[in-house]
Amino acid sequence: MRPERRSFYTLAAIGLFFLGICLLEMYGSHYDRRVANLMMIYVILTVSLNLSNGIMGISSLGQIGFMSIGAYVAAVLTLPAGLKERWLTGLPHWLSTIQAGLLPAMVLAGVLAAVVAFLVGIVILRLQGVFAAVATLGFLIIVKVIAENWMSVTRGGRGISALPAYTNLWWTGAAALVTICVVLRIVKSPHGRSMLAVREHDLAAQSIGINAPRIRLLAFVVSAFFTGIAGSLWANLIGVVSPGSFYLWLTLLIIIMMVVGGMGSVTGSVISAAGFTILLELLRGFENRIAVYGISYILFAAVFMLVIIFRPDGVMGDREFSWTLLQRAAAFSRRKSP
Repeated sequence: MRPERRSFYTLAAIGLFFLGICLLEMYGSHYDRRVANLMMIYVILTVSLNLSNGIMGISSLGQIGFMSIGAYVAAVLTLPAGLKERWLTGLPHWLSTIQAGLLPAMVLAGVLAAVVAFLVGIVILRLQGVFAAVATLGFLIIVKVIAENWMSVTRGGRGISALPAYTNLWWTGAAALVTICVVLRIVKSPHGRSMLAVREHDLAAQSIGINAPRIRLLAFVVSAFFTGIAGSLWANLIGVVSPGSFYLWLTLLIIIMMVVGGMGSVTGSVISAAGFTILLELLRGFENRIAVYGISYILFAAVFMLVIIFRPDGVMGDREFSWTLLQRAAAFSRRKSP
């Protein structure tokens, strides 16, 4: 396919995406908009996790710790000044008297999460396999314990509530689109090819001059940056930030979305995040109708097990969507039709 035609199709798809957001914001119910916002946030989380775990091959179980950091940063920045002075007594005076908007909160949340990832990654990324997984899980536990006990800044188990509802589909849609574009750009760049080489064979990659520790750290930091942004969007969508929100269930949910979509496929992460968000809502509705609570988790796990049995590489494997592939599929279907 010609580059100019590919560019036209891409711009048209982006235009249709934002048109859909516009229609949903204008005519959709509050429930529909909330589900769509959660879907976009899950897309950000799954795509960013896939960069470090799937494409780079880092065994990380602590990614949601960066989401927690981003959420608390956004909560501290966007909480009204009057509530900040009463609740968060450990803040410096200049911070307790200001209330930031969502954009600076998102940027600072992402930057702080990336800085923490850089400092943590220097140590943790020396490990590989199960040792790295255990170390990153330890990081998640540390973040949770700090959030539970730093009462003067996080309010501990009570959490920070009454956050302004800044998050809407324009913010989550734009953030999801930027995340997808940046990660795809990285994957198709020399850095992305280096990541794949290190993932496949660490020593062979280093033998041809690839700096494996540096490329791992790059993937880890970029992934944490977008995860922190997802946390800030989550905070100003839900309106409450508490330590229990960012722990094992959410960690497992995002990992399942990544594995089912295909480790190494950005397209698979988007499809899986969108599909599982809708599936979870349908299962919750089914659960409420039959008044048997907890069955949604059982059915969710069953769907995950079936996908792993029959599609162990995930829905997309390591393949990506392309207009050329879609064009070939359409031509093949036309030839097969009578």
